[in-house]
Order: sequence, then C-alpha cells, then structure tokens
Amino acid sequence: MDAERLLLDLVNSRLVSGGDVHDELGDDDRAAEWLRDHGAPAEYAQVADARAVRAALVAVLRGEASDAVLEPWIRAMTRTARLTADGLEWVDQTPADRRVGGEAIAAWARLQNGGRPRIRACEAEGCQHFLIDNSRSNNRRWHSMETCGNREKARRHYARAKAAS
Repeated sequence: MDAERLLLDLVNSRLVSGGDVHDELGDDDRAAEWLRDHGAPAEYAQVADARAVRAALVAVLRGEASDAVLEPWIRAMTRTARLTADGLEWVDQTPADRRVGGEAIAAWARLQNGGRPRIRACEAEGCQHFLIDNSRSNNRRWHSMETCGNREKARRHYARAKAAS
C-alpha cells in the first residue's frame, strides 16, 4: 500500500458540490472496493476505520481540529526492533482494525515539514481537494493547474482588468 497515495485519496474521497455529495466510502460495497484498490483488506472494521480517520484528518488539515484527534490511531501504533542479518530493523505494527488509519497518519506525519506541511488544502476558492506538494520550493497552491490554477488566475486577471477600467 502506497501510504501517501492512500492518504491523499482518503482525504479527497468525500466532496460536496452544491447539494450533491460524492463519497467514495459512502456505502459499504463502494468502500470495500475503494479499500481493495488501495491494497487494504475490505473488511467492515477497515471501512469504519477509513471513515473515522478521514473525518479526523480532514478536520486537522483544514485547521478545524488539533492533531490530538489523531491520538486513537497513534496510541494503537507500535514499533518494535528485529535483529536481521543486516542489523537492526524497525517494524511498525498497527492492529488490523486501525491499519488504514495508521498508514494514513504515518504518511501525514512524514509530510509535516516544519512551518509549511507538504500536504494541505487547495487554495482555490470553493475547492475541497487536498494536495501533496513534492516540489523543491514547497509552494504549490492548487491541487490541479488545469482546473483550479487556471480558474484562480483567470479570476485574478478579471479583477485586475476590472479595477484598471
């Protein structure tokens, strides 16, 4: 399971547009398929975990909750050492019913980059997507240049042209 892809797809799996809700984890069958597509077991406990951790992570990423809401998953994660022929190896272990949450939170923690995290909300007005910025300068603003970036640039251009006239 690619943890960064899992994290990004998870926080982007529920979008509201107008009155329509598109939720990839909305019903159990779709959620099970989503989990299988992401290399996770498609069991009820995993579905419940994915829904719960998604809500917690979205709230943290939007600044609506402190990272303390992630504690139930963090407390469930353990790291043990194992001696191998190559030396000491650290093994992360998470209970089966917290596996999706544990993977997503571990990826989230790796993406915290001091003052400017690598994962954040798209800056376009009205956009609900999140993005992972892998650029060297870590200054990406939109989840998609084709949609949000162009729309925001056009909006600013229109505002400048209107102000100049």
